Amino acid sequence: MTNQSALSKPYLLEASDLTKEDVFRIFAQAQFYMDDYEKGKKYDDLKGLTVALAFFEPSTRTKLSFELAAKRLSADTFSFQASSSSLTKGESLIDTLRTIEAMGVHIYVVRHGNSGAAKFLQENTSGVVVNAGDGKHEHPTQAILDAFTIYRHFSKFEGLRVTIIGDILHSRVARSNIIMLKTLGAEVRLCSPGTLLPRHKNIWEVEYIDNVDDAVEWSDVLLVLRLQHERMKSGIIPSVREFSKYYGVTLEHFSRKPEMILLHPGPVNYGIELEYEVSSYPNCLIETQVTHGVFTRMALLALLARKYK
Repeated sequence: MTNQSALSKPYLLEASDLTKEDVFRIFAQAQFYMDDYEKGKKYDDLKGLTVALAFFEPSTRTKLSFELAAKRLSADTFSFQASSSSLTKGESLIDTLRTIEAMGVHIYVVRHGNSGAAKFLQENTSGVVVNAGDGKHEHPTQAILDAFTIYRHFSKFEGLRVTIIGDILHSRVARSNIIMLKTLGAEVRLCSPGTLLPRHKNIWEVEYIDNVDDAVEWSDVLLVLRLQHERMKSGIIPSVREFSKYYGVTLEHFSRKPEMILLHPGPVNYGIELEYEVSSYPNCLIETQVTHGVFTRMALLALLARKYK
């Protein structure tokens, strides 16, 4: 294990909880695990601690990677599924938290459909809460793994140009990435239909690019987002076909600039925001992001666990 000091705050609710120094501490710890890890190896960073995976919304990549990360660090883990809990019988969120806390949990990895849920839980527990996505608010651990992927490819952030393309309005990934990438020194722009941009357009002080062609010409990194139909009201876009025509990234776009990399937090809707053929190119780093997700979440959990050491 590296000699990294603890993070500035004993929890992670949003990207702004992390300083630039915090992010690089996480990177250094993640790189240590990547270099040192062998299949089946366990570390003792979370030995004696219990991690609850409290997912009130569906998840594949995030939930599995947190579970694997915690187990590799020797934590005791258990999963909480809202659909099979007493929440369906009218139990409140705070009572659910207290029930779980009474079982001796130290770290809560929480995904919830309501913005602010992770903050509410942190205010009502002495444990450590990690936000694994709350409503349309934030998804800070996704931003960590995206930034780590960018850093391992370019070895810098200063001077890098990142365009986030797609459904910005409903994306917690976009919010966390904008904050984190700007903190790290990258220049960020957004490319999206006007109806899929936040109403308060200058909240992040970022510029906008009108179309994918211009985004490709300007960017070193494209971060592509899916349309979040489950959070949309009707009439936001004319049709999926229209969105794909003007804001989908195609192989023709991608092949213009072989030095550019492409990221996507998943799940990918091929044929809508991204042409399937793009996924086979070596500078399309979607699978690399998944790998990095495990190691960066291991690093985050290990550093947050210093509270108990």
